[in-house]
Amino acid sequence: MHILAFILMLVVGSIVAASNGDFSGLIGIGKIVGGIIFVFALMWLLLHPVLLVIAIFILIMFVEVCLRNK
Repeated sequence: MHILAFILMLVVGSIVAASNGDFSGLIGIGKIVGGIIFVFALMWLLLHPVLLVIAIFILIMFVEVCLRNK
């Protein structure tokens, strides 16, 4: 219960600080949530090899398009 209360206080405190112009708390929360989402997406892709191949192909095409525009 204390952990949930700490997380809630951290989120509320970050929102209050962001309203005063300090976005470092929200950036930290975003990095943590983004990392968790990345790990779950990677695990999901590794369970479905066909989707992993498609994701790698899309990534290669994205990099190729980005390099051509420079």
